[in-house]
Amino acid sequence: MSARVAVAPSLLLWAKQRSQREDDALEKKFPAWQEWLEEAKEPTIKQVEELARYTHLPFGVFFLSEPPEVALPIPDYRLGRSGYEATPSQELLDVIDLSAKRQAWFVDYARKIGLDDASVPRVSEQASPLVAAEAAAEELSFTVADRSRLRTRENARNHLRRRFEQLGGLVVITSMVGNDNHRMLDRDEFRGFTLADNLVPLIFVNSSGDSISGQLFTFLHEYGHVKLGKTGVSDEAPGRRGQGVEDWCNTFASEVLVPARDLRTQFRRDVTLTAELDRLAVHYMCSTLVVLLKLRNLELLGPAGFESLYRDAEQRAADAFEFQRQKNAGGGDFYANQPFRVGERLSRAVLSDVREGGTSYTDAFRVLGLRNAEQVRKYSEQLGV
Repeated sequence: MSARVAVAPSLLLWAKQRSQREDDALEKKFPAWQEWLEEAKEPTIKQVEELARYTHLPFGVFFLSEPPEVALPIPDYRLGRSGYEATPSQELLDVIDLSAKRQAWFVDYARKIGLDDASVPRVSEQASPLVAAEAAAEELSFTVADRSRLRTRENARNHLRRRFEQLGGLVVITSMVGNDNHRMLDRDEFRGFTLADNLVPLIFVNSSGDSISGQLFTFLHEYGHVKLGKTGVSDEAPGRRGQGVEDWCNTFASEVLVPARDLRTQFRRDVTLTAELDRLAVHYMCSTLVVLLKLRNLELLGPAGFESLYRDAEQRAADAFEFQRQKNAGGGDFYANQPFRVGERLSRAVLSDVREGGTSYTDAFRVLGLRNAEQVRKYSEQLGV
């Protein structure tokens, strides 16, 4: 008979909340779940091990007398977070940990081969975000004129991530923890984070439930964090007003996407507003929400009826995202997705170092999230390494 252990019901409920599992899922996986909660029965050690795997929590925490306090390992710039809701999910903690480990690998690699610091000019929080945005558009080759040559938002997203990596950074754009599509990220919890570093800064964009337009805004917001040298988690949104770093980065991202000077010349007052918003969103490769808010901030729109306009723009953006999601349903090709989930620059560096004998296959599996040498070979072919 397997040994049984006492697990405090508070820890079981904590594990449920941390893993975002529903009661019916837990009861299906563990038929005695309710009995454990009521302390009518104790789980076996094997069952506790299985519960730890199922909830993605350390095995040892189930032997504590009460749930541990969980805090983010990096600054939290999310707005309006307090109390119970401030507890980060295990998914967020794990993607931060995974990203930090990948960044650390690349920092060691960069020092080994003598790379210089990233070529991203720093600014202070006291600097004008509008002035910084104009410079950033040039740094990223993402002026309005540049965008006219990119043609699509997909091309714009690829351009920005590759351009930032050319400047010396790393970019991850993904909707899940590693390659685990059973561990999806929550857009309502966070939209991105930055791991600032002089040598190799890292930008993480949460693409779960977000349009490509939204991902572009998130990337640019996080690029603002890089320029400020501010590591932290964000839940930025074009219309969200806050204080300090987040407000600076939101203003910065909006100005990069929709430069005020250009918008003043582009905006046509004699055209139906809905049609004009659509045209301008295409022109700037952003959402109609960003354009609408910029028009209001520049006082190109009257205050009357703005809330209704904003709600309508939100709904249209949600409808457009749903259309895009259904169109792209199926997940796509694993190896084509990896440069987004891991980062193209990091991937090329690891694969090259494996080929040259500087990195073992075991370490490559760990850093790239691959399982065997055959996957490494196929991924190398995908990237042409």
